[in-house]
Amino acid sequence: MHEFGIVEGIVSGVLPELDVSQVKRVSQVHFRRGSAFSEDALRQAYQATTQGTPLEGAELLIDTVNLDYTCGCGYQQVINSDDLEGHMFICPVCGAVHEVDEAHDLELVEIIAETL
Repeated sequence: MHEFGIVEGIVSGVLPELDVSQVKRVSQVHFRRGSAFSEDALRQAYQATTQGTPLEGAELLIDTVNLDYTCGCGYQQVINSDDLEGHMFICPVCGAVHEVDEAHDLELVEIIAETL
């Protein structure tokens, strides 16, 4: 599950900044994810990696950016995490295999926090 590692990296990068800023509680965290990045995996990884931290229990806002795909054969589709094998997409019409670099895109947009 690549999503877990990505979320864990973001969380571990944010925690020192929250400490320096003397944040006691985060009320909201806003993410933007590519449609191929599983929202369920994001929520599970966030819950697991924020336990016992100021991020625990924050409201998650998650925007989704569609990952539009067009194959050389003309087939078009919005790709989601269920359509991928790792970071590869196989066209259901012609069988062409395409690497999807954006498959695990996740961006931290905003954190709303309370300081001491």
